[in-house]
Amino acid sequence: MTTPDVAPHTDPTGHMEIYDAPTDSLLDSQHRDPLLRHLTRTIVAAARRHAPLPGPPPTAVGGTSARDFDGAAIDIGCGVGRTSLALAEAGYAVVGVDPSARAVELAGATADARGHATRTKFVVGDATADPPSAWIDRFPLAVCSEVIEHVTAPERVVAYARHVLRPGGILILTTPHDRRLWTAMDTYAGHVTRFTADELRALLWDFDVLEIGTEGFPFQRFVMRTYDRALRRSGQPHTFGAIGDSGAYRAYTVVMPWLLRVDHWFRGTGKGMTLVVVARRRVIMG
Repeated sequence: MTTPDVAPHTDPTGHMEIYDAPTDSLLDSQHRDPLLRHLTRTIVAAARRHAPLPGPPPTAVGGTSARDFDGAAIDIGCGVGRTSLALAEAGYAVVGVDPSARAVELAGATADARGHATRTKFVVGDATADPPSAWIDRFPLAVCSEVIEHVTAPERVVAYARHVLRPGGILILTTPHDRRLWTAMDTYAGHVTRFTADELRALLWDFDVLEIGTEGFPFQRFVMRTYDRALRRSGQPHTFGAIGDSGAYRAYTVVMPWLLRVDHWFRGTGKGMTLVVVARRRVIMG
């Protein structure tokens, strides 16, 4: 697998520059941004389709038996908990794991503030290592959103997901699509690469792929590439808070959600900015 001509993100702690931002700004950027909100809604909708709750929503996370994990999800690379909290609000019990101690702390604090403390659990962990033995073959649902583009060994993250899923469990994976769509935002975010659909299928060789498509065409792609061209002309990199709370950004937060809904109609074209894959861990018959 080749990568763009950029420095790879190799920090073994998984540190990302955005986690150095002031707390309020960091949380606002993660929970308010229209692109992230749309992606989160897309993930939750896929979870409801392919891993619906088996009964009443669980009130706590995990336990000692496999049955204790019914209705539970693991959010691999949870960050500050954007997707974890959306899944909790949809009724799932969620374990979020992330290499950033600060992100995990903020995710837990936000869960407490929203009344999801008992239904969520956030832990510091490395998804390129082996998961805790208590999690092996336990979860009916795993989410791995915007993670594998940050590591030099994405197959290890997929292996982590495979290990924690029970046979027949569902993996929802999202990642930036197509290296030809590389922008300054990829460089800023510390991405190593973008992926094609064929590359994801190869990574998921022992999963059954149920859905694969892209989000973010035509409007998100136009906005991102227009911003990228503007940065190139100015000779400036993208920085956190570059746009701030300007009138242009406020207009963007109002208009972009509607444009993303239109983009969703074109998810089957394969031209969007983000790949979304739903796959089932294959059941090996003895």
